Amino acid sequence: MKKATFLLGFVAAAAAFTGCEEPLACEEGNKATLTVYNYTACTPNIEVDGEVVATDLGATFIEDVPGDSVTVELDAGTYTIKADLPLITLCTEQTTTIETMCGGNYTWEFR
Repeated sequence: MKKATFLLGFVAAAAAFTGCEEPLACEEGNKATLTVYNYTACTPNIEVDGEVVATDLGATFIEDVPGDSVTVELDAGTYTIKADLPLITLCTEQTTTIETMCGGNYTWEFR
């Protein structure tokens, strides 16, 4: 019984330390800046933690030249960035995770 109680306590403690943390609020004018560039011939919707921040981000047909981009201000924390595409497309959806700090500048290239 003691082993089961110890194991349950250990699992609960581990979950508490690895749980989702809320982003740390940055002062206005000192937020992190994320710029997402579209280097594909597709027009993705860009999501930050499930919230759409850009729809049909403009495509490019020239290699190594970006199409449209979107810039988003974020608080300090961990975010999941996703390039979401329609069902029928030549491109592949992509997801990345970034860790931001107040005042930092970050980029993600959807290729």
